[in-house]
Amino acid sequence: MSDAALLPPGLAARAGAVADLIGERLATPARADAAAVRAARQTDMSFWSGASLSEGHAGLALLHRHTGVDRASAFVRAAFSATRENPLDHPGLFDGTAGLAFALQDVSRDESRFLPSLGRLHEQLARQVIATDWPRLPGSVADHHYDLVYGAAGIAVQLCSASPVTSAVEEALDRCLRYLVWVATAGHWAVHGRLDTGMSHGAAGIAAALAAAWRRGRRVPGQRAALDELTAWLLAVGRGGGHGLRWPRTVPADDGEAAPAWCHGTGGVAAGLLAVARATGDRGLEDRAFSALDGLLDRVAAGDVPRSPTVCHGLAGLVVLAHEFASHGSQGAARALPGLARRLVDAADPDLPLLYRDHETTGHIVDNPGLLTGAAGIALTLRALATGHRPGWWTVLLPQ
Repeated sequence: MSDAALLPPGLAARAGAVADLIGERLATPARADAAAVRAARQTDMSFWSGASLSEGHAGLALLHRHTGVDRASAFVRAAFSATRENPLDHPGLFDGTAGLAFALQDVSRDESRFLPSLGRLHEQLARQVIATDWPRLPGSVADHHYDLVYGAAGIAVQLCSASPVTSAVEEALDRCLRYLVWVATAGHWAVHGRLDTGMSHGAAGIAAALAAAWRRGRRVPGQRAALDELTAWLLAVGRGGGHGLRWPRTVPADDGEAAPAWCHGTGGVAAGLLAVARATGDRGLEDRAFSALDGLLDRVAAGDVPRSPTVCHGLAGLVVLAHEFASHGSQGAARALPGLARRLVDAADPDLPLLYRDHETTGHIVDNPGLLTGAAGIALTLRALATGHRPGWWTVLLPQ
């Protein structure tokens, strides 16, 4: 099932028009940099880095590749230019070498002249992973060592798709998967005594990455057992059942159920369980994932709407989740998607510099141009709804 079948044509057209307008306001690297300067005055968080997938020109290259306008190459060049001043000396998916490789790989589908550079970038990524000594002592592990955003889970997702598969790429992927298997054993992802359940920094992200590798035939000893252990733990710490199944952000819980979002809590956990179900053929687990997301979307429809419109912790992320689940047969998600899409389109304000503002968890309201927490990610989500195709860039949010 595609977006085209799930959204009324008029709503799909409106989504495309909003996405195009955001693209126009971020039409050049200079405009994106100017937007980042403005955003920096609105927050005390440091977020913009020229080569970053999450908050930089690499993410903007994806935006323009998927709007169908021939601007992606300029943003690729801007991303590589930024590495001359700030070299990518870390391998992470959302802020490091893996993220730039992901963006370049996506753009290379239209621009084959980038393929040699992509091969060199994957070799650089592999060397960085091989040189990384991730900690294994109790109490020494931090989420950025293993998670989807910065750590081994996200890096593994990108290495699974690297081509050609050189000996260095093979060794690096093996290291990532073996580390994730270790982390998944006996709660080694505990940080400050708490176990994160979520997609961005917790168990769901680890499970999704291991499941994606499993589906691609990339397997190491203990991987299936780790998937089973993570799944069993997530189901054990969930509260309620059926449509009432939900997860706190951390265990022990310090803040009740996380707000509806992709990054933390029920939405991301349901997506992680769906990834495992697809990799292992577990239809019962798929049904439980469907029910959990249905319940979350019901609560959103009843008024529990995230304050931010963005992908990471906001409405656009819920649109991505609803689309993904609907495309895999969830009737509840298919019913919810038009309402979520309409809410997101209606929230666009042409009088704002980028039509949408991120409502940071710190309380700041920011005209962020980026992908994960900014306007580019919203535009990419709207473009997917308008075209009726699942875009490849969703792999960084929903590994498969």
